[in-house]
Amino acid sequence: MKEKFKKAMKKALVNEILIDFKACVYFFCVVFFCCVAQLCDGRQSVRIITLLEIVLTNYVICYVQTYLFKDFDESDRFGKNEAAGILMCTFLYTAASLLFNWFGGSEIVTALFALYIIFTYVCVILCYIVKRKLDTRQLNKLLNHYKQNEGRDSRER
Repeated sequence: MKEKFKKAMKKALVNEILIDFKACVYFFCVVFFCCVAQLCDGRQSVRIITLLEIVLTNYVICYVQTYLFKDFDESDRFGKNEAAGILMCTFLYTAASLLFNWFGGSEIVTALFALYIIFTYVCVILCYIVKRKLDTRQLNKLLNHYKQNEGRDSRER
């Protein structure tokens, strides 16, 4: 029972760290879009309350990503589950932008925001795929190096 509890706590901690990391990445992406939208509208600031709304929205959506859609943005491939996750989370971001009036009710900016969120998710998925391939290549290189050195060590004995 104690081992089961430790394992569950470790998994929860790992998930929480990943959620925090994702929330920060997506926070930056959403704030970037908001800042560009504000600049295009002739304003040079974003309200602090808007930043708070974005942070809270990001955390909620990152929990949805992690627990309902099994970290679709960290997938090895792009399939139905990933597409469903992207669409659901894009819907949630868009709904939050309308609810909190991030773009002053502009339908065009809100539509651009939804497309931007989709683009962001696709880019993140592609980045993870490329990163995994590079990591795999590096690990295989290290394994081959280890095997070559292991062979020398056994011959020297």
